[in-house]
Amino acid sequence: MSQHIFRDLAIRCGAIVCLALAPLSPATAEAERSLDERCRAEVVELHQFLEAWSNAELPANEEAFSRFGAVIAPGFSIVDPDGSVVERPPIVDAIRAAHGRWKARPGRIRIENFRLRHAAGGLALATYEEWHELPGGTTGRVSTVLFGANPSTPNSVEWLHLHEVWMPAAASASGNG
Repeated sequence: MSQHIFRDLAIRCGAIVCLALAPLSPATAEAERSLDERCRAEVVELHQFLEAWSNAELPANEEAFSRFGAVIAPGFSIVDPDGSVVERPPIVDAIRAAHGRWKARPGRIRIENFRLRHAAGGLALATYEEWHELPGGTTGRVSTVLFGANPSTPNSVEWLHLHEVWMPAAASASGNG
């Protein structure tokens, strides 16, 4: 009887060791790279959309705007740099209304220092710096985003939550991030 208990215990411990070592396996490392690349691409592509939308380089129609709506999850919320928490519907409305806001004096959005921080259970947490270069100056923010898996989106991830914090004034003024 005790042999069966020890054998069972050894099998369970072996399974635990295998699970603990799984992140080191080549297949998992490749999957993490793929997730890193998809999340990075999503951050860059969504900000390219926001830049083009704000500069009126895209038409002000639902087809062009659909890129934004498709990747913002139904339960999405953002903590903006001033500390306000805003849910999906007002964010979607605000971005839609921002079409061409920079048309007279075009701006640029630059993404730097993207880093996938953690991934598990269909969720990925990443950070990046977002720099807005406008004729009046450059401002920067550090953003933390929580992505969820969604195979129907362009990069197979959707934005669940975003938290932005202003960069210090000296860093923003230099634009060096």
